Amino acid sequence: MNLSPELQRDSVNDGDIDVMEERFNDAKKYMKEFLPLSVLEENTPMLASSLISPSTAQYFHNFYQQYHKEWDNSTALLLELGGGPCIYSYVSAVPHVAKIYHSDYVKANLDEVSMWKNKDPDAFDWSPYFKHVVQKLEGRTSSCAVLEREDKLRSLLRLIPCDIKADVIAPAVTIPVDILSSSFCLGSSYDTLEEYKVGLKKVYDMITPNGFFVSQTTIHLTWFKHGNKMYYAAFSLSLEDVKQYYKEAGFNVLHADTWSKPKELITGSISAAEYAFVVARK
Repeated sequence: MNLSPELQRDSVNDGDIDVMEERFNDAKKYMKEFLPLSVLEENTPMLASSLISPSTAQYFHNFYQQYHKEWDNSTALLLELGGGPCIYSYVSAVPHVAKIYHSDYVKANLDEVSMWKNKDPDAFDWSPYFKHVVQKLEGRTSSCAVLEREDKLRSLLRLIPCDIKADVIAPAVTIPVDILSSSFCLGSSYDTLEEYKVGLKKVYDMITPNGFFVSQTTIHLTWFKHGNKMYYAAFSLSLEDVKQYYKEAGFNVLHADTWSKPKELITGSISAAEYAFVVARK
């Protein structure tokens, strides 16, 4: 469903402002607001602005458990497209790939991930997520197993710039890749629905034959607030829209599911309370 003309006018970019830089130039503020890892703890209530939940970790865990035998784990390349300052989406991938490219348009986001990779004491603390994945989902309860996963990820991780609106989205990546993962990027970064569809076709071309596209998308998003500013989506997607557009791009949709926050948590920070997790194959 498209937005009203009034909201579309509000969402038009000012030519003198780099909107992506403006929205996400404070990585720690973004993570504190949208990625509170406390929600992973049992009996902890969901927070209104959270883009992560125990379902998030479970979805990625399930994907790699189910499909990792479909590629060569010793050579497989994973590209996180538009990953922002976040590393959670590929913690479960570490035992099953040879290299992980984390790409983003905003330098501040790449710098934040670089801080974590280099064990900077000021880096965001992802240890609760590692513990949740390794100890709870994989059943490896020792603290050594958690630390081993962190160190292994650091060794696999490569940081590169990308621009999803460019003809060549991520030129520093060896294309095609076996797995392309993207969370909340494609649906929020394009200015029109047609650009989004073109972007999906570019993603399709970046993946090996029979390779996988793993994505998260906000459902029925029309606006969100970050800091003191309100941002309006250029278009809004239903789960059926997402599946249809993936199919039009050439993908075979293998799995599509959603998780939702309680309705009472729809507050003044974001219009949506439902998030899709989709697995597709080229």
